[in-house]
Amino acid sequence: MSEVKPESKSNMLAKYFAFVFVATVLIGVFSLIMAGIASFRNDVAAINYQNTALIYQGPLEQSAPSLKALDTQSDYYIQNRLTPEIIKRYADNTFLRSTDARVIINADFVKKGLDYQPSYRTQFNADYVLKNNLNEKSAIAFVFPFPFDSQNAEISNATLSVNGVAVDNAKTKIDLSQQYGYAYNTDGLSWSGEIAPHSEISVSVSYKTVGLSLFTYRGIENSKGAQDFKFSLDINGTRAYNVNEGLSVDSREFGTNSVSLKWDKTELFSAPLINVSVGEKLNPSAQVSRIYLTMSPLYLVFIITLIFLAYKFAKPLKMFDLFLVTVLFVMFFPFVHYLSSFTIDPTMEIFSGIANIHDFSMPLYTAFAIAWGVIGGLMAYLVARMTSLKFTLKMLLPTLVLFLGFFPLVVTIPEYAMLLVIIGFIALMAIVVQVRIRLEHA
Repeated sequence: MSEVKPESKSNMLAKYFAFVFVATVLIGVFSLIMAGIASFRNDVAAINYQNTALIYQGPLEQSAPSLKALDTQSDYYIQNRLTPEIIKRYADNTFLRSTDARVIINADFVKKGLDYQPSYRTQFNADYVLKNNLNEKSAIAFVFPFPFDSQNAEISNATLSVNGVAVDNAKTKIDLSQQYGYAYNTDGLSWSGEIAPHSEISVSVSYKTVGLSLFTYRGIENSKGAQDFKFSLDINGTRAYNVNEGLSVDSREFGTNSVSLKWDKTELFSAPLINVSVGEKLNPSAQVSRIYLTMSPLYLVFIITLIFLAYKFAKPLKMFDLFLVTVLFVMFFPFVHYLSSFTIDPTMEIFSGIANIHDFSMPLYTAFAIAWGVIGGLMAYLVARMTSLKFTLKMLLPTLVLFLGFFPLVVTIPEYAMLLVIIGFIALMAIVVQVRIRLEHA
């Protein structure tokens, strides 16, 4: 290695300092611009979701039916000369004994903008067993509301039957003001009738509708004890689901492109709740956009490390070479971002004829591997030609692994970010120790 004159060293250090300072400031500005673009894209995706919800109703929330005392203005009440005390006794002693519901959700992804929204079509079927505890017949009003906020939504093929016999003219308006705490009416199905002493009847309801991203069922508890609760949810067209809250799932069955969830609770005392997201995927664009905020600090440490290593163990890098390395470093971040955002890339139209293309998204790690291989490979090739292959393999590649691969990646994994950052710093310290030993024995 040729000696560099002291004057040359001073001038070189001044040039390096000026270059690193200006480049770091410019990269900071660039990172803010790209973070703003990522935020704008996320806002567009949110608007597209809201527009899709205008057609597909949004998250689907179905409430269990309610058992109410007969209306004092009903024909049954008048014809049987009932009194408020009698119908209250009927209502107090007639309760929900069991629920057996079957829901089929067929993913129906709708393209809005450049991405596919997690919309679906569903068939709801449920059998409710009502029990009369009295030694005399009772009479009750069974009221089943359609999904929340469904007045302007698509509801079709709605039926209600009692012990297998269809009920005509079951459609009704239901007042849910007391349940929601504000004036609210919805469409639904209702039936009023008798239940023999110490006996049960089965009331079945079914309908078809559409929804978006989420399905919720809110049940009611047995006011006199427990109920048997069975619920099956079959999702076709995607295996992407998540049970957000509510009852624990008793069994899961996975198909090629489907999943079946089953709940089977005997003697359930609590009110059942099922909440499942359908077809939702982690937005890689939003996840990876966090890396823009790390560009400036990562670049500052990376470029100083590269300048120092090249100066001590190879030969000083020229300004133009540093400029090329800086440009490649900057391009790595949007390259990863847009690779991982393949699901909202307009080139998807080219592959629209391929089955399930809307289910495809490039895995996060694959995007990082491709970007690192391309950008890191160009950097390694440049430095190897300008310095030496030995320096590139022993010094540059471990540095690229840390600063161009490991540290940007851990930012996208918030659950383990701090642990992984600590591991990365330990790896960096291992490099520092090796460099210190080499300098001491040089």
